[in-house]
Amino acid sequence: MKIIKCRDLGFNCDFMATGAASESDDVKQKMMDHITENHLLEKEMSKEDLEEIASRIDILLSRGCGCGAL
Repeated sequence: MKIIKCRDLGFNCDFMATGAASESDDVKQKMMDHITENHLLEKEMSKEDLEEIASRIDILLSRGCGCGAL
């Protein structure tokens, strides 16, 4: 199971994207869709900011449990 929380990425939000371990790309896409729909304007994020978030999601999802815990 892969889990990424919006809070793991620095947002004050309870959204979580989840999926099977084999669905990491789908989990990442769910989170990126949520961020662009709900946080893009409130945080005035640039394309570079979104690329940084995508990179952080990749790192968190590559960890053994996928939950972002160290």
